[in-house]
Parts: sequence; C-alpha cells; structure tokens
Amino acid sequence: MVSTGSYGQFFGRCIDAQTGEAVAGATIRKSGEIIATSDPSGDFFFQGHSVIIVSVQHPDYKTMEEQISPNRELFFLLTPDQQKIGEVTVSAPMINYQSKKVPAGFSLIPADSIHPNLSAIEILEQSPGVFMQKGALNTGRIMIRGIGSRSPYATTRIRAYLDDIPLTSGDGNTTVEDLEMTNIARTEIVRGPASALYGSGLGGIIIFHPDHTQTEPFSAKTLLQYGPFDQTKALVNTGFRKNKSVIKANIAHTQTEGFRENSNYNRWNGQVLFRHHFGNHALFFLTNYTRLNAQIPSSINEPTYRETPDKAAANWLEVEGFEKYDKWLSGVTLKSDFSSNISNKASLFLNHINAYESRPFNILDDRMITYGLREEFSISFEKLELTAGAEIFSEQYDWQLIETNSGSPGDTFADNHENRFFANIFAKTDICLNDKWQVSTGANLHFLKFSLEDNFSDEQEVSGSYQYNPVLSPRIGITGEITPEITFYSSAGHGFSPPSVEETLLPEGNINPDLKPEEGWNYDLGVRGNLLNNRLNFDITGYFVALKNLLVTKRESEEIFYGINAGQTSHYGIESMLKLELLSQPLPWSAALNLNHTWMKNQFDTFDDDNNDYSGNQLPGIPDQHLRSDLNLGYRDKTFLRVTWKYSGQIFLNDANSKKYNGHHLFDVSLSQQIKTGTGTSASIQGGINNLFDQHYSGMVLVNAPSFGNALPRYYYPGAPINAFLRIIFKFST
Repeated sequence: MVSTGSYGQFFGRCIDAQTGEAVAGATIRKSGEIIATSDPSGDFFFQGHSVIIVSVQHPDYKTMEEQISPNRELFFLLTPDQQKIGEVTVSAPMINYQSKKVPAGFSLIPADSIHPNLSAIEILEQSPGVFMQKGALNTGRIMIRGIGSRSPYATTRIRAYLDDIPLTSGDGNTTVEDLEMTNIARTEIVRGPASALYGSGLGGIIIFHPDHTQTEPFSAKTLLQYGPFDQTKALVNTGFRKNKSVIKANIAHTQTEGFRENSNYNRWNGQVLFRHHFGNHALFFLTNYTRLNAQIPSSINEPTYRETPDKAAANWLEVEGFEKYDKWLSGVTLKSDFSSNISNKASLFLNHINAYESRPFNILDDRMITYGLREEFSISFEKLELTAGAEIFSEQYDWQLIETNSGSPGDTFADNHENRFFANIFAKTDICLNDKWQVSTGANLHFLKFSLEDNFSDEQEVSGSYQYNPVLSPRIGITGEITPEITFYSSAGHGFSPPSVEETLLPEGNINPDLKPEEGWNYDLGVRGNLLNNRLNFDITGYFVALKNLLVTKRESEEIFYGINAGQTSHYGIESMLKLELLSQPLPWSAALNLNHTWMKNQFDTFDDDNNDYSGNQLPGIPDQHLRSDLNLGYRDKTFLRVTWKYSGQIFLNDANSKKYNGHHLFDVSLSQQIKTGTGTSASIQGGINNLFDQHYSGMVLVNAPSFGNALPRYYYPGAPINAFLRIIFKFST
C-alpha cells in the first residue's frame, strides 16, 4: 500500500452527469487551491498525495466533493445547475448548443418538484407556444403554434422522444400522457416545423430526458401521495454508482376513480437506466414499461356539460368503455469521442405495444412493434462544425375490429396488417462568423412508404401500398450577441407531416393516392437574455407559419372517418417567457415570478369544405392566447409556496366559427416543507389545492363534433372541480 506521504498520478475526466458530454473548464481544488482544470475533452491530470479530498467546481454545475486516490482513472459526474439553465448544453439530437444560443423558438424546462406529477400537462404548459388539452388522464392533445388542433382524440403533427427512443408511432400519433414525470430531469421543446432536424414533425419536437444523474454510491427515494377522487400514488426510485457505471431503477403506481362516471384509471410504470463510461466512450441503456387500464368517459354535449359535468357520454357508459395496454420502450446508445473535435453517436430502439380498446361501436384489438436506428457523426474545426447521419424507422401494426355486444366481444369483422417505413438522411453545419455570430444550416431528405394487408375474407378488399415522393426539408438559422447578456436569433425552415394510413383510406376501402402531406414554412425572429444582474431572464419570439395541403377529417359516423386536403392556413403569434428574481441570498427569503404567455392568430387562408367557404375564419380548437404565471416564495431553502394562475382564451369549436368556448381562469396553490432527518436522509411534505376557486371549465374540446340522428354534438370534456393533494417524500443516500 502506498503511504499517505508519497506522490501519485491523478487523471480522469469531468462528465455531464445528465448528458454524458465532456465538461471543459472544471476546476479541481484542494483546500480551495486550483490544482487542475479539465481541457476541452474533459480530461485532467495532476500529481499529489495518495489519498486526498477535492472539490470540483464549474460555474454551470453544482460543486461536488469526493475522496480520491492516485493511479486509477477518475470520473467526476457533474450535475447541471438548473438555476443557470441558459448555459446548459441542449442534449436533444441535432441541436447541441447552449440553450441561450439555439437558433429557434426553444424551451428548456427543468424538473419541477412540487406539481402533482400525474400528467405531462403540468410540464408542457410551462413553455410558451405549447398548449395541451386534457380530456382525461389518458386523453390529451398537444398543439404547438396552433398545429395539431384537428386531431380528434390524440396528439398528431408533433414528434416526441424519450431520450433517443421515439414516442411517436409510424402513423404520427404521439402519447405522452402515460409517462411517469417524476423520472424526467428536463424537457426540451423545439417550437414550429423542425423537419430539417428530425424528419416529419410539422408542429415541433418534444424530448423528455430521464434523470441520468447519480453522484452518490447509493440513493433511494420513496413517494406516497393521496388526492381527490380516491387518488393514490406510490413510487420507489433507487440509484447506484460505482466509478464509471450508474444504474437507476424505479417503479410507480397511480390510480384514481376520477371525478366523472366511467373514469377509473390504473397505471403501473417501471424504468431501468444504465450507463457505463469506458475510455472516451459512453454506453447508455434505457427500458421503460407502462401498464395502463383506464376507462373512457368521452365527450359530452353542452346541456350535460353545463348541468352535470360529472356524467359520462351515455353510449360509453352503457358499454363501460375502456382502454388497456402493455407498452415497452427500449433503447441503447453508444456515444464516442474519438478526439476533442470528432464524435459519433449510434442509437438502436425497440418498442412494443399490446392494446385493447372497448368502444360503443366496436372493439379494437391491436399490437405494434417498432424498431430502428439513428446514426450521427460530428466533426468540428476552428470555425466550423459538421454533423451528418441517418435515421431508419420500421413498424409493423396488426389490428382487428370486433363486434361489441354491450361491451362483450362478438365476431371479428376486420383483420389488417400494416407495414410503415421511413428513412431520414440529414446534415447540419454550424459556422462561427466571429466570436459573437453563428450561422446554422441543415437539410433532411425523408422517404416514406406504407402497405396495408387485409387478412379478413369478405367482399371488401382494402389491401394496398403507397410510397410518397421524397420530401426535402431545408433550414437556416442565425444567432448573435447584441451584448454579452442579450442574444438575437432568427430562422426559416420547412416542415411536413404525412397522413396516417387510416386517413388515406376512403369509405369504400380504397387507398386515396392523391392525398398529400401537410407542408409548410416556419419563420422565427426572437431575442433572449438577462438583465438586472441576471435577475431578469427573458425570451421573446415572433413567428409565422404558412401551411398548405391542410388535412381535414371527414366523418361518416363516430367510427368511420377519412382525410382530405382542403386548403391553406397561416399561423402567427408572439411567445414570451419572463423569469424575474424578486428576492435572493443573502436574505433568508426568496421570491421569483415566472410568466409564459402566447398570443396567436390561426386562420384559414383558403378552405372550401363541401361548398362551404370558410376562408378567413379562425381555426377551431385553439385559444387566441394562453398564459401561465407562477409566483414562487421560499424561506431558507426549506419552505416553498407556489401560486399559479392559468388563463386560456376563447376557442372556436367549428370551422364555421358559429360556436365558441369563452375560455377560463384557473388558480392553483401548493406548499412544500423540507425536513432534515439525519446524515444522508431527508424528507419533504407537500400539498396543494388545484382549481382553487372551483371554476367550471372545459379541459379539452372536440373540434367539429359530429351529430348523428337527433343527438346533440358532444363538444366538451369537462375539467376537474376544486381538488387537493398531499404527498410525502423520503430520500436516503450514502
């Protein structure tokens, strides 16, 4: 054994604990004295006593302390400081900028420790330009800049990822409602068409990053929550770290009876995350499991919404309609830094869903398996960085339709198999014009084809295949420093979203070969920065989106619909984000005001539907403005109070603009108290009241709600009345 008085060699790397990226400029200090600094590859080297305690410091990361010994490779995993979110490097694929320098409308939302964590809506609505409607815990629709409003019951025209694993299926549907948000460290949103970076995704891109950080050898967190409508939640989260390896695992269970009839909700989530660093390489593995069994109350007509909003739609209640599924999402990524200016990232993913949905008109029994890969190669020079790669996506979807006898399965009357395939080839260049200005250019070439095989023997044959012409999506962006504190940015880019297979099927069963993808151009102009000694942070973006080949859903009944191209639309608005620090250290009190506001106008430029000319009308389903304001008060970093005000403006309910929802105001309040229980242990008690003034409102609307026979159209999904929650969290670490 080497004596404590001898000398040895200390060497290793400083790594971002969340992204695995090298951290340059981190200082290693002994007794406050700098003894080494990490280079651009994150590497450091020094000599010293055999066993020492050092602190590792960087202005954008939390300071860490560790006892180290010589002659073995060291890894310092640094946790990003969320208070300096503008300096955090964006880890979304194909971006790789400091967040304040992203040449686009962009939001980076850190983890939020005191929201109810039952739905992604509490996270996404913290971004301007993003509006998420929630009909139930298992029914939601995300819109970005007014795009995606015409999807009846789900999210389309937007791509989403869990790290590098796609959450968007081959037909363009995205489900984020079933994510366990306590596992998400930060959420990154690119607002507006970004097809040059990701392929199809007309509205934008959302990337959820699970928490990869693990600085202690062992940690555990348990959470117990009770809320209204017999709501319970339990979670156990554990993490292990040994030098270069980290493994984290968690399991969570959420259930509630809901405030409406036929709205029982039961969900299990499990996740395992593993990462290992070796040399200049990092291996990431993530698998995520969801089991959901949730009833569906569906939308209701206006008299029911006004008088008895707790009622379910009569036809869904009669059959006790529900959906259930088992979902696996898995991915593995190898990131390699061959030198300080050459890197490569290769990802593989495999997803599987086995689902069953009982509806008033039929039963859908379906299974989906998705697999693919993504490859990115980057090389940087003094003033230039080049990134190129490809993404391959393949999906097999089998679905059967079964007759329903008051909710019980009858005979099968449809049996289909779909193959969906697309490929993206992309490239991006970033050019530093000088120390302050940078230009980014990129393009994506997208190939798409699908086939449908009818395996059911009847007179109607719906088999067929279709291949779209390749779609080229270019993009250019520019960022520059007006002052050291203020950054200007501007961009222009092309986006598109293809129709789903179901939208291409005509009522007689044939594929419509003339149906075209929605396409458009997005233009951004904005400024972001900080003032008042970094106490005021702001990001203000003006945008314009011009779309053509608008896809419109035509309905022949509640279950039979198809798509048509019906015109052109324009979307423009102003997105504003302000964060003002009112009180801070050395005072024992802290106070901050966060405000996100979106004003937008979305209208039909040309739209003729069955000889009804709606040109000039506003697009239905989208509020004219949306605001969220949070007042956060704290005392000695142990007691936190938050008051939230949410406002959603008026929404037209149909293309004719003849029916309107007037909007609503909601107020929430929450309180958290942290308790130090011992060395390495802590606890917190949290509680809150949602919809404090018991506002009667609609959480989601159905655009152009159909009316068949003498039934009234069902436009409304009522929002929850006043409700409260209580949560206890216990943490342990060694």
